[in-house]
Amino acid sequence: MAEDPEHLRLGPIEVRLERVVYATVVLMSVLAVYDGWAELTSFLGVAIVILAPLVALAVAHLFSEVIEEHYRLQRPLTGAEWRRLASGQLKILVAAVPPLVILGLGWLSPLDERRTIAVLLWTGVATLVVLSLVAARRAGIRGWRLAVAGLSGGVVGLLVISLQVLLKPH
Repeated sequence: MAEDPEHLRLGPIEVRLERVVYATVVLMSVLAVYDGWAELTSFLGVAIVILAPLVALAVAHLFSEVIEEHYRLQRPLTGAEWRRLASGQLKILVAAVPPLVILGLGWLSPLDERRTIAVLLWTGVATLVVLSLVAARRAGIRGWRLAVAGLSGGVVGLLVISLQVLLKPH
């Protein structure tokens, strides 16, 4: 059976690359501008800061897709259609896995919260580079163009990190 070109397999989970990239950028943006890190004293508190924007993003996507489907189909959705749309949004939470792993490692290490957040943001940059490379490779891009494609993910990540410098200059 041919692999679905719109989806990427991460082990047993099939995800839309577009959703993971989008969720990673949104999450990095929140982490870059969030100002309450010093008040968070538990792993759970920081995990909620990571998960909350992704849950909001999943709800926003679900809401917009339900509206689109109602408009497109010109009828109420069936239970199966609701389940399909809802389960598709849960895959956005895949973007939380790398930051939660880094958070766990940071919590166990001697890093303070500021350094752990920096590692989280740089992990986001690396994630965008890797996802850019995966897409470019699948598109048949090779050589120096492949390197440029990977760098494009890094540039997007660096733009997001620059939000922190612009919005929180302390």
